[in-house]
Amino acid sequence: MTPILRTLELEFTVLEFHENFVVSRVRENVVLSKKQILDLIDACLGNYEGKKFVYISDRIHNYNVDPTVYLNLNKGKNLAGIAIVSEKTSSLNMAQFEKTFFKKPFEIFLELEDAIDWTQKILKK
Repeated sequence: MTPILRTLELEFTVLEFHENFVVSRVRENVVLSKKQILDLIDACLGNYEGKKFVYISDRIHNYNVDPTVYLNLNKGKNLAGIAIVSEKTSSLNMAQFEKTFFKKPFEIFLELEDAIDWTQKILKK
């Protein structure tokens, strides 16, 4: 894995910024709302200003996402794609549903390394 350039702890998640992707580990039992997504966008844009990146959600904890937040993410020019990583069936099923709301590359993985490999392919396009 590429080195972590910066770690940022927000109230609801921990973000690990790498050269061209960010790994997010949302805290247990959070419900990701529009406001929290806007906070994530601000943090990512501050780190990747003018540069394409991929958001990787490493779902090690149980939490929920309001799927309508993806509608706003479709407009982001810097966000090249989203990867969801989980071994939990419930998280994988939810991610499959969330995928229908996002119009850019969105893939689901069992292993973080596979998501990182996919990130490199997306950014080459």
